[in-house]
Amino acid sequence: MDNKRILLVEDDPLLQKLYTDLLIGERFFVETASEGLTAYQKIKQGGWDLVLLDIVLPKLGGIDIVKQLKNDEEVKPNKKIVFLTNLDQGKEIDEIKKLGYEYLIKSNLNPDEFLDKVKSLL
Repeated sequence: MDNKRILLVEDDPLLQKLYTDLLIGERFFVETASEGLTAYQKIKQGGWDLVLLDIVLPKLGGIDIVKQLKNDEEVKPNKKIVFLTNLDQGKEIDEIKKLGYEYLIKSNLNPDEFLDKVKSLL
């Protein structure tokens, strides 16, 4: 898994640190963003093997980021974008499915399950 590039977009500082430490421990290259506008710019630059994108973010939410990316002709390709959420139902989940994206429910994953899921997505 060496050299796989992961962008982690998570506004909760504790979760961001936990996920970053877990991913770095598996020898992934990890960059982070804590809010939507920064995340949008990093995703737009492309080159990510995996983007883990929180739904609820300050300034610009995850679903809005994906919608804007679809309409931006200057976006460079990323291999996969997967949403992170604590929601397991509702309009946001319906919208993610409608847009054709996968999602991980943070509260359902212990650290080992999180890493297993990430590895399977790569």
